[in-house]
Amino acid sequence: MTILHAVGCSVFPPKVFRIIGILSLLFSLVSCASGDFSTDRSSPNLPPEWSRDFTSGEVSVEWLSPFGDEILSRLVNCALESNYMLKTEEAYLEEAFQELLIAKSTALPVAALFLSRSRGRVQDSGQGHSTISSPIDLNLSVNWEMDLWGQLSDIQQAAQLYYAAQQARYESAKRRVISDTTSTYFSAIEAVELLNLAQRRLGNANESFEIVNQGYLLGINDALDLYLAQSVVETNESQLAERQQLLLERIAQLQLNLGLYPDGNMELGSNLPVISAPTSTGIPSELLTNRPDLQLVWLQLLTADVESAIAHKNRFPVLTLTANIGLASRNPPDLSNSESLLWSLAGGVIQPIFEGGRLRALEKQADARITQAENIYLDTVNGAIAEVENALSDRRSLGQSFESALNAESSADAALTLALEQYQRGLIQYITVLGSQQRAFDAATTVIQLRNLLLQNRIQLQLALGVPL
Repeated sequence: MTILHAVGCSVFPPKVFRIIGILSLLFSLVSCASGDFSTDRSSPNLPPEWSRDFTSGEVSVEWLSPFGDEILSRLVNCALESNYMLKTEEAYLEEAFQELLIAKSTALPVAALFLSRSRGRVQDSGQGHSTISSPIDLNLSVNWEMDLWGQLSDIQQAAQLYYAAQQARYESAKRRVISDTTSTYFSAIEAVELLNLAQRRLGNANESFEIVNQGYLLGINDALDLYLAQSVVETNESQLAERQQLLLERIAQLQLNLGLYPDGNMELGSNLPVISAPTSTGIPSELLTNRPDLQLVWLQLLTADVESAIAHKNRFPVLTLTANIGLASRNPPDLSNSESLLWSLAGGVIQPIFEGGRLRALEKQADARITQAENIYLDTVNGAIAEVENALSDRRSLGQSFESALNAESSADAALTLALEQYQRGLIQYITVLGSQQRAFDAATTVIQLRNLLLQNRIQLQLALGVPL
């Protein structure tokens, strides 16, 4: 205020100062009435521990360390560099950062420099002749919106929260890329093992066919055994083709995650890893800080809260100050003359009076978005808790199933060996041998599939717990 009085200009009449005084009073009243829109939200009621947990402790295991696969680590690094979805999230993050810079600029004065020059003929009525004039104008204009109600500060805060939310979104996307790459990689190795099993199965079928055929030629076996053996060979040839196609599809999906052309050719590990050490699960409340997706929805809730404050303050008056200083002369050399100096200082107040209910509706709309964001946050937290609980439950049941499958595989292999011996001694029919072969290979297939499911469960559990990258 003292600066304005010091320049003491008629361009800023006393009425303006009275308005400013009134606005200051209004500010004190509004600040008491509206208050600071609190961004504190109580955390959801979380249980002190997992209902199905049997490996409590701090969540400190890094994502890839339990698997111990160098090829997987190399592929994950490639995915983090080349995945198109992740690159898109990087662009969103950059956009949010620039939005933050734009918001910070709103609190600063806006200065613009104008330079103009014209040329024309000027008629001198007194002398009766004309002259050529080339006037030049140089003007500096400064505009500043005073942040009386903290609205501009709220805009900056909203932009900061939005940028933080995009950072959390980016971290969540990174975790998704890592988990998808890891999951697809293990599924591809599963397809490799199933393909190898199908090849062994076809080899055994061909060997059995040769044995049966020799017996048929010697008159030991009948035609039925020969037809059954031939049918088994053809069936296994068909299954082998299916396994080959499955492998190509899974490798292609893995290549898409890596941002590569999906040609189906890629180096893979030969066997699925076996994980013995269980992961520590921590406590439910740690999810709020461990999982970036929960941080994202929380920050979105805070952003909605601040935007509600902005909508409320849009109903208050806006005070702007404008200063202009410039030089004007008909001849450029005269610009150094003090008489060519021009200046002005002005202030303006804009108070919304009638908006047809628009501002009030915008405020209610912002309040509704708070409710939306709060419910989304609570629902996301509950969903995260359910993901962990389900993963823990699945881990227990899958572990039991895997142990049973290993025992079944061992028993089926022993039964097949015995059946082949008895068939060669003529004690049983060939159809019994076929049944034993089917059970043995089915048991081996189940073991491979369950080993992959255990790995997929570990991936889902790490993702649900927010295991560090």
